[in-house]
Amino acid sequence: MEALTVFGRLVPVALAIGGGVWFARRSVVSAASSKAFADFAFLFAVPCYLFTNIYRSDLGTLFAWPALAGYAVTAGIVMAVVGVLAGLTTTHEPRQLALRIMAAVQVNTAYFAVPVFIMLFGDAAPVFPVLLFQVCVLSLVVLAIMELHGAPVEAVPASAGVGGPGPTHPAGRPPAPPQLRSRRGRVGRAVWGSLTTPVVLACNAGLLLNLLAFRVPEPLLDGFDFVGAAAAPIALFALGLHLGGSGISFRHTTGEEIWLIAVKCLLFPFAVWLAAEHVFGIHGPWLTYLVLIAAMPAPQNLFIVAQRYGVDVAMSAALVVKSSVAALLLLPLWIHWTQAG
Repeated sequence: MEALTVFGRLVPVALAIGGGVWFARRSVVSAASSKAFADFAFLFAVPCYLFTNIYRSDLGTLFAWPALAGYAVTAGIVMAVVGVLAGLTTTHEPRQLALRIMAAVQVNTAYFAVPVFIMLFGDAAPVFPVLLFQVCVLSLVVLAIMELHGAPVEAVPASAGVGGPGPTHPAGRPPAPPQLRSRRGRVGRAVWGSLTTPVVLACNAGLLLNLLAFRVPEPLLDGFDFVGAAAAPIALFALGLHLGGSGISFRHTTGEEIWLIAVKCLLFPFAVWLAAEHVFGIHGPWLTYLVLIAAMPAPQNLFIVAQRYGVDVAMSAALVVKSSVAALLLLPLWIHWTQAG
């Protein structure tokens, strides 16, 4: 696919995002409305789209395990590299390291990858397995770190539960301190909340009903198709509204933001291409799919997580906005690169 052809297919993507930016800048539609549009896309339209497409998919083709294994291994290596680099240059605080790893390796699937793949290939099926890998593995690791290090643990007296008053474990071991039990509870709630998002539930429901060969009534599937068709334009418009109202200046981009965006939009997709083609022997469409998925911008969940835990909120917002612009400009070049080879 020629670069100019790709640019042509991305015109609807740029139009939807640019329209959102223009409306927000002109105050025609409030930038605060982006949350309502994003909620509609993330909680309703995208799950409808994912469910029907996974339900109707050939799972053997959808889950190309060598390709997914190559992506997962590369993601793990890049996560380790980013963690080491961030630890050497900026911070040793676990939550800050987790956010930087999330910014450099996780991708914006529901709001960016799904609509872009629909525009480019007419189908976003290759995004589904990576989306599940992200939510069920990468996001859980980040959330667990954020919860475990959310507050300092108070010191527990050495005698607590050992030869002193209070209940003990039936096996004779002391019970976990209240702070530890509370922390475990927060981690459990964070994990449960991540696994029960509408996007993940829709994917898992589609997989289960597909495997069981359960016949979903056609009128219901038609309804999901109708709502799911709105996923791409509304998700992109919501992203545009967010970008237009962010007030983030590209002129004041920090050195740390530059290298994280470079890892996200350049190093990570290049590493995926290198590993997929030369280590795992992936060629053809799946090579293009994996590299494009890796080249997607940092996820909007990065800002949501940062805001929830009060860690690097401004930097996270800037990375989401700036990586989105960089990814949109670089995607045609990545497609041309992978298909020319």
